[in-house]
Amino acid sequence: MDAIYQIELFDGLSERELQWIVENSHELVLQPGEYWSRQGEMPTGVYITLEGELQITRVLNGERQVMGTTPRGIIGGEMWVLFGDAVQVDAVAIVPSRLLIFDVPTFQRIFGEIPLLGARILRIAMERTSGIATQVTQRQKMEALNTFSANLAHSLNNPAAAASESSRMLRGQTLPTLQRNTLALGKLGLNDTQIASLAALQSDAIRDASHWQILAPIERADREDVIGTWLENAGITTAWDIAYIFVNAGVTPDDLDALTRSMPPEHVSSILEWLASVLDTASQLNEIESSTARIAELVEGVKQYTYMDRGLSQEVHINRDLDATLRMLSGRLRDVQVNRHYDPELPPILGRGSDLNQVWTNIIENALDAMDDVGVLNITTRCENDFVMVEITDSGRGIPEAIKAHIFEPFFSTKKFAQGTTGLGLDIAYRIIKQHQGTPVVFSKPGETRFIVRLPLNSGR
Repeated sequence: MDAIYQIELFDGLSERELQWIVENSHELVLQPGEYWSRQGEMPTGVYITLEGELQITRVLNGERQVMGTTPRGIIGGEMWVLFGDAVQVDAVAIVPSRLLIFDVPTFQRIFGEIPLLGARILRIAMERTSGIATQVTQRQKMEALNTFSANLAHSLNNPAAAASESSRMLRGQTLPTLQRNTLALGKLGLNDTQIASLAALQSDAIRDASHWQILAPIERADREDVIGTWLENAGITTAWDIAYIFVNAGVTPDDLDALTRSMPPEHVSSILEWLASVLDTASQLNEIESSTARIAELVEGVKQYTYMDRGLSQEVHINRDLDATLRMLSGRLRDVQVNRHYDPELPPILGRGSDLNQVWTNIIENALDAMDDVGVLNITTRCENDFVMVEITDSGRGIPEAIKAHIFEPFFSTKKFAQGTTGLGLDIAYRIIKQHQGTPVVFSKPGETRFIVRLPLNSGR
């Protein structure tokens, strides 16, 4: 009995209560490497470390993570007995250890026999649950950002490569060609009328070049043949090298006829080669502009999802944030038909945008898991008096009626441990919704599960 003295958990207990503990428990000795519990097993009891220390680890997404240790005086395993759930951690001795063991029925009797000890155990369990939930929330946010970063890197690759290639071409070929052709043009001695005609076509063509025409391959080839033939007939030695430039800019043979009609025939080649280099320069600048605009758009998407550079509580635009979440999850949506039914007049709410994005992420990922990433996802928003309603419906396997009431409980999951589940995704979503004074509701049948979240407009106040 001496071993249970000087344990903070038992401070203030009477001799009778301490005697009850001794009479209704037994001791277990573990050597280094021996397990008290393994992840995925049902709990057999609760322990308090009398001597030594146990390491607590869990496997998530194939990686073993150390959650902490239970040295002398620390209770372990109580959460799984209280929640009636499978053990979600491994507990293994790291030094020779002696444990005080309560089997499950005896542990449950503690709350009636020793209320003070029962209250302390409940407080410890709730603090641990909250602590794990916080860790998992941060981990999920990091995973979401990692996913977003991977998608972002993939999305950035094309515009970044296009901008880089256009810059390289401008510096190495297009600008030197333009400079050379401009000097040649200056030596032609064109009159004011001819210069004005050339400037007008240049201006019109550059304006059209800012809206590059996306043509079918056959149509593009036909137009290049027509322009190339015209240029060749006009004596342009580079006719087939520059024909595509005029096609991209929307220049037609009629435009070229009108331009060259007033020009000396011996100057036509220099004039059109200069015009082609101007249009080529403009088109590459347009490519750089559109590419950098796309990059800026993608970066803005990251800022929207993470609510970077914003305060703790701010105006939250639900429709926009749902779209940002879908972009973040785009890698899992390739075989999913996403139908958006947004209320275009949906007012913003006051809340914590990054937390609410975690809600949408967890619910949508849960839906995708139920569909194995193949099916139909419907997202609906609307305003209901002083509330905003978000409904996320999937065509997955559904939630059995027997477990539907438990899906928001901490550590509850229908997935296998090998899938890396924490059992806290919907619990975290539930907590955030409640922190915003909102309500979650679930309706489910095979082929249709509907998660409905209602949030007051002033939930962040």
